[in-house]
Amino acid sequence: MSTSGIASSIAWRTVLGGAGFVVAALLAGKALARDDDHRGISQSGEQKNMRLVGHADLQQRPAYQPNAILYPDGRTIAFVGTHGGSKLNPLTGNVEANGTMIIDVTDPSHPVQTAHIPVPVAGGQAQMARMCLGSVLPGGKSGSVYLLRNVQGSAAAGYEIWDVTNTSAPVPVAALKGNTTPKTPAIRSTHKDWWECTTGIAYMPGSRNLPKPDLWRTSQSMLIYDWSKPPAAAASGPIPVYADYPKYIRTYGVPGANPDGTGGIPNSLHGAISAFEHPQATQSLARGQDSIGNRIYAAWGVGDDGVLQIIDRKALLPSPWGNWVPETADSADRPTANEMAKPMVGLMYMSADQGGHTSMPIFGMQPASYGSFTEFKTRDIVVLTSEATADLCQESPHWAFLVDVTIENSGAVPPGTKIEQNFFQGPMVLSTMSVDPRRGAKYPRGNYCTRGARFGVHSNEENFNNPYYGKLTFLAYFTGGVRTFDIREPQSPAEVGFYVPLPAQTVPALEAAGGYMTNNLEVDNRGFIYATDRQGYGLDILELTGKARNIGLGRPEGDDD
Repeated sequence: MSTSGIASSIAWRTVLGGAGFVVAALLAGKALARDDDHRGISQSGEQKNMRLVGHADLQQRPAYQPNAILYPDGRTIAFVGTHGGSKLNPLTGNVEANGTMIIDVTDPSHPVQTAHIPVPVAGGQAQMARMCLGSVLPGGKSGSVYLLRNVQGSAAAGYEIWDVTNTSAPVPVAALKGNTTPKTPAIRSTHKDWWECTTGIAYMPGSRNLPKPDLWRTSQSMLIYDWSKPPAAAASGPIPVYADYPKYIRTYGVPGANPDGTGGIPNSLHGAISAFEHPQATQSLARGQDSIGNRIYAAWGVGDDGVLQIIDRKALLPSPWGNWVPETADSADRPTANEMAKPMVGLMYMSADQGGHTSMPIFGMQPASYGSFTEFKTRDIVVLTSEATADLCQESPHWAFLVDVTIENSGAVPPGTKIEQNFFQGPMVLSTMSVDPRRGAKYPRGNYCTRGARFGVHSNEENFNNPYYGKLTFLAYFTGGVRTFDIREPQSPAEVGFYVPLPAQTVPALEAAGGYMTNNLEVDNRGFIYATDRQGYGLDILELTGKARNIGLGRPEGDDD
């Protein structure tokens, strides 16, 4: 498929009972598609208040997390992490192990794929991509742009930083991985990291493969490293490994994940989100107990036995970032029970059938319906998603939740709470954002559960600076596509938009693998929505229309599109 947009002739497909795919071709296409004459883009027709703007095929690599950054020269560049496998890179003519795709999305209707950074060893994958400007990253080179990505699986497992200033020729800077010279432990179970650009600190799933008694019981816990002051990019050869870069700070997790934990082994960390760079970081949380910027929200458990953990950032980090003072010489790797407990100011255990995938905080919400009440008129919430993990709904349903974290624990002040038997009494689920799979029966492809792949929630957006923040949230729902919810009344969210892609049948093997799955998404600072496909159909770039767009921008709502 062309990287300059969606081809006008799309082969449509229908799933019959999950058993196979049938090309519905012209008749179903005519019924479903709506061409936007001003863009030359063919729409899926399974949509409401959303439309397709542009598409990049990502070289048919199964894609995970998209992210976008504004470059110093004014371009908007997207980075997309991918799952495992190998594909031909038409830009080089080589078959390359899947890694990180770079796409110029300055004109979202004509995205241009500029480079692919493969993982260094076959069998690995690099699902996550975070970027920082060199002018913001301490010790970074002004005018440069840096990429931090994970490498999962294979002997190269760990994390890597790249100089991606030249989007056609990225250059490696340094890697964090197991190495004997200099001697560093192997890194286990990497995944979805969060990077603070203004400090260089990254909160990264994983742990160090240390001998006992320092080996963590949960391999995918939280590694904390300082990636500031990056070395100069390598001129040639493999990515460098340094003894003193990045700087190791500590490993953290939920109690019981640590080496000296007891009882059942806690589930894995899927990802953490730090509010340190939130636009209102210096303002107070809803109940005044601390500042917004001193919170980290971590989701554990992926698809089952989920945990939402709220962390006091200063208590987690040592000087100069915080006030943690190690209690023992081994505390960074083997924290005491007190060192595990002290940074944790909130904790919510989920039902055994729901996991913690993404935990996106939204602060200072003041729902209009609360106006006549005298208490709790301002709320802090977290958009918390689980993850569907089985095809054809052969599991429990998986949903997204709006969790009220206004009270993080029973010791919170001011009045309105009291010390409870359980210190962590406080966080609670306000509402569920679900999509009925039977709604797919309105369209030729049928019930979402029978479309050949996973159905259920996976993730939501993570950009504090997107123009819809605090009013709308966007959920990747696998065969349910992208779903948009109005969350202005967090106790009763309402779906106001959706777009379910209808990808071209470019490779029959992709169809045989189970069809499309909208995997992850992000919303950039301009309001464009990036949605990736887990099976290899590429990146869709979407925009809101009609009532959903008006809600997101605070305008009179108007009618649905």
